Amino acid sequence: MPDTISKKPPLILTIDDEEFIRNSFTDILEDSGYEVIQAENGHIGLKKIREHKPDLILCDLQMPEMNGLEVVRTVKEEFEKIPILIVSGAGVLDDAIEAVRLGAWDYLVKPLFNLDVLLQAVEKALDRAKLIAENEAYQKSLEKQTVKLQQEIEERKRTEKQLVQSEKMAALGDLVAGVAHEINTPLGIGVTGISYLNDSTKAFKKLFAAGEATKTDLKAFMEDCEEACQLTLSNLNRAAKLVAGFKRIAVDQSSDERRIFNIKQYIDEILFSLYPRIKKTKHTINVDAPEDLEMNSYPGAFSQVLTNLVMNSLLHGFENIEKGQITITVKNDDHLIILRYEDNGKGMTQEQQKKIFDPFFTTKRGSGGTGLGMHLVFNLVSKKLNGEILCTSTVDKGTFFTITVPMGDVKK
Repeated sequence: MPDTISKKPPLILTIDDEEFIRNSFTDILEDSGYEVIQAENGHIGLKKIREHKPDLILCDLQMPEMNGLEVVRTVKEEFEKIPILIVSGAGVLDDAIEAVRLGAWDYLVKPLFNLDVLLQAVEKALDRAKLIAENEAYQKSLEKQTVKLQQEIEERKRTEKQLVQSEKMAALGDLVAGVAHEINTPLGIGVTGISYLNDSTKAFKKLFAAGEATKTDLKAFMEDCEEACQLTLSNLNRAAKLVAGFKRIAVDQSSDERRIFNIKQYIDEILFSLYPRIKKTKHTINVDAPEDLEMNSYPGAFSQVLTNLVMNSLLHGFENIEKGQITITVKNDDHLIILRYEDNGKGMTQEQQKKIFDPFFTTKRGSGGTGLGMHLVFNLVSKKLNGEILCTSTVDKGTFFTITVPMGDVKK
């Protein structure tokens, strides 16, 4: 609930082509003390953003003239600090994921049967924006201090460290809640699989109703069904494990599932789950691992590590590179598994290498990057897998990771 006594209430802009939705949001928000303005499409929404500079934006994705993704992209270019919450239907989950990647803070799925969910999301986003603004103002004040105030500066730096730790925990909570790409990616793939199965079913049903279905059509339809179901089941299972994995990282890592698994087969499964993302590029991935090599460890953590490395290459290493190559090599050395991961991307400077595993370090700050992906990798390798990870990189040549972890007891 905003403080409407001591200051002007926060201004919220709701952009949606459905008047009923806009009015419903306006009623509950105004009843809660917020000031609300409306826009029926993206063009009008941008005009009102530039005119009023709202404190928060609620935006639909599917709208005429200008869709929600274009609104998010433009707002983040012109007004990076304005929070954007996506409120759209479940049928456009892929677009919602893309919106979060572009810089939206969160998304809610319509229809909202309980509008208290909207109020909670709005309050959370405004509180977060306030914390960021206060933290930025605080850092600027530190920069103005002179040498004579060195003792005070050091004290404030310790305070700042505590704030960063608080933000880190809040960000990890957001990841567990499903906002981060590590969880949303398999869910998006699952939705894609179901959508494809739905379209195939409609097409075959039409052929069958017209009496034009052949054995060949039936065989193709059954193959499509099997492939879509396997893809969806695999990724939904993966999403469930990712959710459990993130909870364990935040609470109790010791409760993770440990088992014996074939490394080559598991790497292939991980890369298959990432195929919808990889196929949009011309990049290639080569895997060199013994077919019969097994390890007794935590497959969920292993999967998260490799997924983050691949996504880091796709999003950062291969930026502005059309045809990149990733090479994954695995070998056994005296009961140790040594995994070498290499890409021929743009590489990193010495300064970037020093910060690669630091929390919140990212070169994609304005594009939705959390800066927690490689920090998560480091924690998983060193704490969960009881191993070590080393990084070397050369600008314009690529980046090389060496991961060494215990094989574990593979006797069955």
